[in-house]
Amino acid sequence: MIVQTEAIGRIVVGTDGSQRAFKAVEWAADRAVARKLPLLVIYVVPEQPSVALTMVPQAAEFEREEREQAKQKVNSVVERVQGLHPGLNVTGVVVEGNPAYVLSEWSRDAELVVVGARGQGAPMSVRLLGGVSDAVAAHGHGPIAVVSDHAIDHEGGPVVIGVDDSPEARSAARLAFEAAEVRGVPVVAIHAYDYGPRDAPWDAQTWSVAASRFKEQLATKVDEILAEVRDAHPHVPVEVRVVGARPQDALVEASQDAGLVVVGSRGRGGFAGLLLGSTSKHVLREAHCPVIVTRGKDEGPDEAEARWL
Repeated sequence: MIVQTEAIGRIVVGTDGSQRAFKAVEWAADRAVARKLPLLVIYVVPEQPSVALTMVPQAAEFEREEREQAKQKVNSVVERVQGLHPGLNVTGVVVEGNPAYVLSEWSRDAELVVVGARGQGAPMSVRLLGGVSDAVAAHGHGPIAVVSDHAIDHEGGPVVIGVDDSPEARSAARLAFEAAEVRGVPVVAIHAYDYGPRDAPWDAQTWSVAASRFKEQLATKVDEILAEVRDAHPHVPVEVRVVGARPQDALVEASQDAGLVVVGSRGRGGFAGLLLGSTSKHVLREAHCPVIVTRGKDEGPDEAEARWL
């Protein structure tokens, strides 16, 4: 059984004890220090089928050994984090179940859940079908940070957000401005539009004038969307970029020198039944820095599924 109370007010990070997974743990620890929050490291072991205990006499002994090894691994991770951050309140727990489900459930109460991921070098099967990070990002109930194996948190780099008028994007803006204020960096707000085929026979001069006016109108709309959150964080510099490109391509390009990218789970163009839009999935896999996925206010997987059903 998952005990949710332990996640309240903490940053939670999943690990399997490997060096690859420690990159996400280290990033989560840095964020916990910056936010002055305790860190909870979770190691998930598979649930032992009850039938195995009756069919294989040694199954119970194997299970005990597995749990003991898991405890040793998570304790080793905790000790390593404490060595890097002596003042950080960090705890390790071993939980039984499916890793994606466990981390998604803990996200109900956690301030932030952090997971590692295979990035651009992942096998095609992983890229197409996804893994634990994709499942947690899709089904989590709060903000989920995904730190891929090639992600670089560029020190002093801006916090990048994708902006449209969806509830998810507005939620992403609130988190992005909070993160930027803690980091002492600017926000780069990007609205990308993919208007018409690239080889359409537009008159160059006419289209240039129309495109300029179109961008100005979009920039004004972005300013309106961000007005409330900008007022709440008056000391955070903001750069608004309106670009003619696919949103996922614009965000990935901006991530090259960013410290963090924040995206909504679905944008204005997303289908209501999809828990994770195509833009979010692409950015999670291809971004050059850590990515946080957020949801709209008062909206989680249950509400989305209810509408779809």
